[in-house]
Amino acid sequence: MADHDPIETGGGIPRPVRDLIAQLRAVTGQLAGLTGLAESLPGAHALPSLPRPAALSAGQLKAVTSTVTAQRRSIEAMQAQLRAYDEQLTVMEKILEPFTEWTTVWADLEKKIMGLPSGPDS
Repeated sequence: MADHDPIETGGGIPRPVRDLIAQLRAVTGQLAGLTGLAESLPGAHALPSLPRPAALSAGQLKAVTSTVTAQRRSIEAMQAQLRAYDEQLTVMEKILEPFTEWTTVWADLEKKIMGLPSGPDS
């Protein structure tokens, strides 16, 4: 399950975002190495080996977007469950109200028959 968890340790930053930042830093470091004044620029054949930041960020943003979408769907499902539970509680409340009234009347009748004084908590 940990393989599918988009947020791991790292200050609550989603893993895809942290990966994107690390890859962009690596590309920046490689590009900085290419622009060194003491070294000559490598040929065009060296450039294809560099990661493509736009492709990386697009893929990682898709992963973040799908994670957010999945979380929203999960919240929608929880809301539906809570609505159903609330409806069940409403039905239970409607069933219990007359029963509570009947029990109170019965308890008062028992007290009268037994000759017990009525108290405020009965």
